[in-house]
Order: sequence, then structure tokens, then C-alpha cells
Amino acid sequence: MNIRSRVALRIRTIRKSRGLTQEDLAAIIDRSVDAVSNIERGTSLAGYDTLERLANGLGVPVAEFFADFEAGSPRRTEAMQRLIDAARMLDDDGLEMAAAIIEVLTGRKN
Repeated sequence: MNIRSRVALRIRTIRKSRGLTQEDLAAIIDRSVDAVSNIERGTSLAGYDTLERLANGLGVPVAEFFADFEAGSPRRTEAMQRLIDAARMLDDDGLEMAAAIIEVLTGRKN
């Protein structure tokens, strides 16, 4: 999967995880629905300004659009996003506990 497709998938996944439609996101970032659709399909690459608006509107750092979850499937990308969203809501103790649980599930201990 190329970078444009990965960024498109990440933006779409984050938008959906926030319960937003393309129309909602377009209104938040002051862009057209067609522009959001083109970005999410990977037919156009968002400029710096639009990436910043997307990040602010979705409540994530711009770098998250470029996170590479081992170039996984859309299912893996969506699951990783759910984990990240849940982790952001935890305090330090809860985050450490969640990390320990995931390490047990993977058979890896720190």
C-alpha cells in the first residue's frame, strides 16, 4: 500500500471512529465534501493546510495520519485506531495496566 493510500485509510478510519460523516468533517475543516471524499479515497493528497485542519478537527496530531501499522489491512488499521483512542482516555495507571494486558495477550512481558 502506497503512502497516499495509507494516509487516506488513516483519515477515513479516524473520522469513522469519531462517528463523523464526510459531510460533518467537511464542515469542521471548511472544505467541500468532494475534497474530503477525494482525500479519503486517495485520489488527491491533502496539502499542509488541509492536513492541519483535519488533525485539529479530528483531535489528533498530524503525525497520526502517517502512522504505519505494518501496512496492515483496513480491519487492522481500524482496530489499532480503537486502541489508540481508548488509550488516550486513560490516566497513567490505567495506561500501564492496559499495556500489561496487551503484553500478556501477545506473550511478551516487559
